[in-house]
Amino acid sequence: MIRNAGGATAVADSYLVVLKDSVVAATGVGDTAQRLTARHGGSVARTWTAALRGFEIRVGAPAAARIAADSAVAYVEQNHVISIAGTQTNPPSWGLDRIDQRNLPLNSSYTYPNTATNVRAYIIDTGIRTTHSDFGGRASWGTNTVDSNNTDCNGHGTHVAGTVGGSSYGVAKGVQLIAVKVLNCAGSGTTAGVVSGVNWVTQNAVKPAVANMSLGGGVDTTLDTAVRNSINAGITYGLAAGNDNGANACNTSPARVTEAITVGSTTSTDARSSFSNIGTCLDIFAPGSSITSAWNTSDTASNTISGTSMATPHVVGAAALVASANPSWTPQQVRDYLVNNATSGVVTNPGTGSPNKLLYVVNGTPTNDFSVSVSPTSGSTAPGGSLTATVSTATTSGSAQSVSLSASGLPTGASASFNPATVTSGGSSTLTITTSTSTPAGSYPVTISGTAASGTKTATYTLTVGSGGGCTGAGQKLGNPGFESGNTVWAASSGVIGQYGASGQPTHGGTWNAWLDGYGTTHTDTLSQAVSLPAGCSSYNFSFWLHIDSAESTTTTAYDTLRVQVLNSSGTVLATLATYSNLNKATGYSQKSFSLAAYAGQTVTLKFTGSEDISLQTSFVIDDTAVNVS
Repeated sequence: MIRNAGGATAVADSYLVVLKDSVVAATGVGDTAQRLTARHGGSVARTWTAALRGFEIRVGAPAAARIAADSAVAYVEQNHVISIAGTQTNPPSWGLDRIDQRNLPLNSSYTYPNTATNVRAYIIDTGIRTTHSDFGGRASWGTNTVDSNNTDCNGHGTHVAGTVGGSSYGVAKGVQLIAVKVLNCAGSGTTAGVVSGVNWVTQNAVKPAVANMSLGGGVDTTLDTAVRNSINAGITYGLAAGNDNGANACNTSPARVTEAITVGSTTSTDARSSFSNIGTCLDIFAPGSSITSAWNTSDTASNTISGTSMATPHVVGAAALVASANPSWTPQQVRDYLVNNATSGVVTNPGTGSPNKLLYVVNGTPTNDFSVSVSPTSGSTAPGGSLTATVSTATTSGSAQSVSLSASGLPTGASASFNPATVTSGGSSTLTITTSTSTPAGSYPVTISGTAASGTKTATYTLTVGSGGGCTGAGQKLGNPGFESGNTVWAASSGVIGQYGASGQPTHGGTWNAWLDGYGTTHTDTLSQAVSLPAGCSSYNFSFWLHIDSAESTTTTAYDTLRVQVLNSSGTVLATLATYSNLNKATGYSQKSFSLAAYAGQTVTLKFTGSEDISLQTSFVIDDTAVNVS
């Protein structure tokens, strides 16, 4: 089967063959490509060994499908067209003026902590006019994967480079700029060409290094994998969220790569730009409307344009500043620093799921700070029982620090333990509160404290101890647990609950079950039920039988997932009990069990969410659920 086949942007008779790392060594990519073309026909256009192991082949669809079935091949994906998505007084672009201050109005200056002279920025775009005066001889040519014209004949790449590192227009005014041309004069290219550019960067980057990708297209696993692997090689990437007028950036590649820094756009009034994509895949916003920067028409030219393409280089320039001061930091550390120190709550209408974070360039060393939270915030038990909760920490400014956890305010006979007892801010710990048979009944506010070099932060957990009169309301608490009553009690996506034995999804028992996903295209199914858990019982066991089958052949990548979560009455996720994927496919059913003791005395919702990517089906089949309380 060919992934991402067809569509308006498909490149005819051009495919990306991704090989299995466990089968083919980097040195064997060329030989494997030749073996496959000798057997199935076609010609190899280019090979990749760094960002991923694979090659572009020009061949018809039937032969590509046969290649996909080879034991050395992880998958084959159709090639597609991709397109361009110190103190400085009176900076020429309002974006620079905005990012060094927390709030409006602008103060007509841009103050920066360094110039990033020890950092290289790889501009994966339409090329750079390297002779432009704003680059001061710091721009050079890296590679060209799209044509033989080693100039920027579009302007987009020069504009991006100017914002990253121009002496007048740039965030990082001393960074070395390297042109990686993957888009042509019209601002378009192919997946294969972009992957080749990313592969070149991965092979040749001199670190500390950052990379800017102000481009994108539809969901593309090969491109996502190349970018992800390049980040894992130590290069920090900034990705444009896309300009689809508020669409979900999680449906765009490479914007959906979670390891990168995905950037949305704002206007000069701190409103989200109307064109900017949104969603949970965004990490941060930056100025992107009416941004002035260098242009390709002469060595002194400038232009004012808009897009998430213009927002992203602000962030990549800021990443260069951070990497310059911290050259040993990983891309994750650079990303976390920028997000943690961003200005919160100033973006108007950021969009559903988007973080309300606006880029802020820190001057000097920011104050380290952190927060502590606990989930759930309360629980009930009988004397002699125990409860668990998750204590989470976050770095709210500055850098991560060591946080020691403790609890106070416990009643007589009760104790608390943390596993682990010390975390790095951003990490979490499991809190266990254990009562004795002599613990008196009552409600107790327990203070959870986190202590670090910067101070102490607290959160409150309300512990309720019953009178010891026994467990009232024991038994199986779910309605229609085996789905034999059809579409009742459960809230489910259309077509999830049914009689699917004749469709190849037999039940564990009875004649009904719940079948999530299995479509082989981008799709999400949900299944949920609210359940009231009595207080004072000793056991709260949630169980279900699960079968997973999948057409995915990978043994390393979770393309399709099933999340099992606990939500409170307002829909907030209290815990993710488990996440399953195509990697867990197996014959038959297996039973899964989880304790819900932490939610005793509460009404919670148990929710299954199945999500598939663009191709190759994975089916998550659930049957014979139960919540047994005793």
